Amino acid sequence: MQRTRLLQSVWVRLTRLGQLPAGVLPTTSHGLRYATNPSLTLAGTPLHHLQPRCLSSSSSSCSADKGGGRNMRPSGSTAPISTEGLWTQLEAYYQQHSLLNYEQCRRLLENLQNTRAAEGLGLSATQLHFLLGSCVPELLPAQSAQERLQLFQSLWIQLLKQGQPTLAHYHTQLEVLRQNRLPLADHRALLAEIGVYHGTADASFYSILLDVACSAGNMRQATELLAEMREKNFPLTEANFHALLLGHGRSKDLPGVESVLSSMRAAGISLSASTQAIRFAAFVENDEVAKARDLLQVHSGFTAPQLLQMLRVTLYSQSVDNDLVQQLVKELPKDYLTGFDVPPALNSLCIELVHQGQAQLAIRLVAALPTPTFNGNQNVDEYAALILQEFFRAHVPIEETLQFAHELSQRGQNQRALHLVTELALRRLPAVALRCFEALCAAGEELRPHYFWPLILHQHRRNGESGMLRLVSEMKRLRVECDEDTLRQYLLPNLVQTLQEPLQALQQLESVGIKPSQVVVHVITQLLQQHQQLPEILDLLQRYPTRLQLSSLLQPLSALSVHARATKRFELFAQLVQALQLRSLQKEEDFVGALLLQMCGPQMRLRQDATSLLKFVHELRRLELQMSPAAAEALLSIARQGTEDNQVLQALGKTIQKMRNAKLTLPADSAAHGGFIKHPRDMSQDELECHLIELESKKLNTRGVLRRLLQLSVRNGRLERAQQLLVKCQALNVQTSAGMLASIFDLHIKQRDLARAQQSLENLQSTYPGFLIDEHKLIDFAGLLVHGGQLEAAKQVLQRRADEHKVIGGTYVIKNVWQLLTNVAQMAADTNQQEAGGVAGAPAAASAGRNLTQETLDFLRQLGYCQVHNALLGPVLREWLLRGDLDAAVAEFQRLASQHKHTPLQFELLSLLVRLGNGNAEDLARFKGTTAGSAQQHLAAVTATVSRVHGAANMNSALLLALAESGTETQLRRLIINPEFRINHDLLIKNCEHLGQEGAVRTLLRLARGVRGVQRSIDEQRIYDMLLSQFSKSNNYEAALDLFERLEADDELKVSQEFIRNLVKLLQLNNVEIPSGIALRAQIR
Repeated sequence: MQRTRLLQSVWVRLTRLGQLPAGVLPTTSHGLRYATNPSLTLAGTPLHHLQPRCLSSSSSSCSADKGGGRNMRPSGSTAPISTEGLWTQLEAYYQQHSLLNYEQCRRLLENLQNTRAAEGLGLSATQLHFLLGSCVPELLPAQSAQERLQLFQSLWIQLLKQGQPTLAHYHTQLEVLRQNRLPLADHRALLAEIGVYHGTADASFYSILLDVACSAGNMRQATELLAEMREKNFPLTEANFHALLLGHGRSKDLPGVESVLSSMRAAGISLSASTQAIRFAAFVENDEVAKARDLLQVHSGFTAPQLLQMLRVTLYSQSVDNDLVQQLVKELPKDYLTGFDVPPALNSLCIELVHQGQAQLAIRLVAALPTPTFNGNQNVDEYAALILQEFFRAHVPIEETLQFAHELSQRGQNQRALHLVTELALRRLPAVALRCFEALCAAGEELRPHYFWPLILHQHRRNGESGMLRLVSEMKRLRVECDEDTLRQYLLPNLVQTLQEPLQALQQLESVGIKPSQVVVHVITQLLQQHQQLPEILDLLQRYPTRLQLSSLLQPLSALSVHARATKRFELFAQLVQALQLRSLQKEEDFVGALLLQMCGPQMRLRQDATSLLKFVHELRRLELQMSPAAAEALLSIARQGTEDNQVLQALGKTIQKMRNAKLTLPADSAAHGGFIKHPRDMSQDELECHLIELESKKLNTRGVLRRLLQLSVRNGRLERAQQLLVKCQALNVQTSAGMLASIFDLHIKQRDLARAQQSLENLQSTYPGFLIDEHKLIDFAGLLVHGGQLEAAKQVLQRRADEHKVIGGTYVIKNVWQLLTNVAQMAADTNQQEAGGVAGAPAAASAGRNLTQETLDFLRQLGYCQVHNALLGPVLREWLLRGDLDAAVAEFQRLASQHKHTPLQFELLSLLVRLGNGNAEDLARFKGTTAGSAQQHLAAVTATVSRVHGAANMNSALLLALAESGTETQLRRLIINPEFRINHDLLIKNCEHLGQEGAVRTLLRLARGVRGVQRSIDEQRIYDMLLSQFSKSNNYEAALDLFERLEADDELKVSQEFIRNLVKLLQLNNVEIPSGIALRAQIR
């Protein structure tokens, strides 16, 4: 998730609403979605004071995204994880809710306070600047003005640790005071402080001071400021008059308001919509609602920020006029209210009202908003969801919360609002959850047993077993019956004490509405699992002659058989099986055979103990129990595998033969023990291939298998086979499901068939408009579009997905994003070559100084598809390399390292610079204007950058591998024998293992020869063992033999005996004849 989005999204909204000029970026939170005074000019800061990367500082704290996230960090990083993690959490919360979480801010502040000065704050000045400017009602609406001020003051102390605040910080301080309507005690002391460090304050700063004084209604201070401005010959601007209008209004001085208006007319300043908005606020704050209504009828053309401010003032008046609220809402632009949730500014306002004890006002405000129009692909339970959460945080009475949810549901704004409130109650306040269930029931909603699962657990923790039984009684009152899952997983496992007396337990359960026939089998299951009280179970079965579904008893009975075998209680166990069999619902199902097969499962000792199996079978036969022929054959087969005692096998065979009953059938869930075929959904791809052949040979229906096989072939990358299956499906007119069409779409993408991929996508979207395609497939499709030179089309696809659905992004699509960016880099390089060659009509996308890949990465980060990651920055750098611009590539590398603390393409760039520095003709021809001398200068700059980011030891390890890859043996040896040359041994081993996986045999062999005799770096023999281990993993015995021959040809090297043994194992595994030399060394005869 990109850090700049926190600030830039605020700025973009204001630009769209017309409150800010498009070229001005506010310093911090000045440019909120509405301001306390909509007409005031925001305290803007020149662009050079705050670059768009304001939240992606160049400090070490900004390396949170290295390696893909908080848990994947490069070895050389030293940034504090905890601070960075807290910043990431705060940013994620903002992205989801357009607010900041106060508790997260406090935790981040505590982390900063506990950080020692020598370690640095962990946040850059610009990141801290953003936090300072966030202490305003819109971003922290749940807190009071004093709480926000206290947070600001604590953050200001942390800012002072980084040095003297800039003028932009003072602007932010005043803006926070203004938006919180807090006074500035002594403006002269502040001006004196600024004068010492930043010179005399200018007219714009005095304007902000006037804004603060008037916002707090401090007209005495405002008068003093006007006098000082007059002394300095600062002319009064329209914004100053607006501030005075606001100040007189808040000081309950309506004549003063009219006086200011007269002064404006005298100065030739027309009364704009901003002026009228402030007049409206003055009327409302002074209980002149009729005049405010008349003004609204006469004047129009108010912007959204102005209307929002007028709405805020109206809602905070002593007596709220509902008609006026509805009229203001109607005046808001339609595109502002169009969405699937309450607009962010109104969301903040409602939360602020809720936490100030004005929940009814928030309810009335939401009631005035239009009902959103949902389509089949949109979530219908997000509207006002955050406000409902805040109702619980603010401890609003549950009746008011249910009233709000009921109204949301009735208006169609959130049809699942009551369900959402119930879920929140179960999570936050279980004591009122039952009242929520009653409200759901009264609204005609069907209550299901699983709704009560969290409440059952809560009652068990709080009130024990009696509380759970009372809850079951309440469920009965609400006409909800406990289903099997509720009984088996939640209720009975927690009735440990009650089930000590099984008969009384059934009576208690019956008294709360659970019938004995419904619960007997579950009670027996619990008794089998917890107590192993066989006599009590037999007594229970005699008292309650209920027909039972016995399949759920197979597993606990199988576990009980282990105890019966150990205690020699074969007879009692057989009696229990007989009693259960007599009450079976399915008389034709082979319960006895299924139980015996379960008892002889793969992990059961009985499988290897044919003698005990014979005793069980004998007791069952004595009670005249029977089994199916299939179970009989399976048991005999298992017994033959477990013993070679012919006497036992013969006795077992005779006993089982007497128990055979051809009318019995083995249950389907016992098929795994009997060797029956799997269901196609459980088959692997190879098993499905065999199953397809079998079905085709028998001329049976193959459509389902073909559909499943096609999807698996695409998923596993068997594209040629997938294409064959697609042709076969089309020939048989196999009905296509949404998943199958998505697989066909993915197939064409992987085959790089753009035309068919576009056709498949259109077919999928038209046939199944509600189907949500996987993000990684859409990103791959965008990459294919870029491969075809359609970058803008690719962006439109991704933008459309982000507009219609919430983007998940993250590490699971990082490879797909990397491929997309790589395609962009290649396209930019190709376009640049066309321009350099003077191709007519070539676009100017790759003009000098512009990096298309960086722009695309920023675009993807803004939409939430990815975060800053070392791998994703690689294509940004690669674009310059592909374009042959080495100077730009090195400059880009330094910029990325400084801004993100990442060093993308580090090994590749170092290797390239080493080759160029050694005068490699082929590489010098690629990079025009580059000489060996300039390449060596670039190498020095890159190594210095890597050292600064990862440390000298890590840089030396990387340089060592680069020299092994591209340098001379003399250079490599000179570097290794240097006693001042220190390396990160663990990192070097890790990188060598990575190179081994990539097949860089030559590089590792050169490194091994270079470190020979210098044991302080890395053991030579370990490199050879590492290579052989990699060959063994890939089963590449030919490469292993080639490696051995290379090592044997080296007279100075003696291969270790362990290496020889591992090589022999690899050869034997592949049934390869072992060469005589190796056999002799391994002492194989």
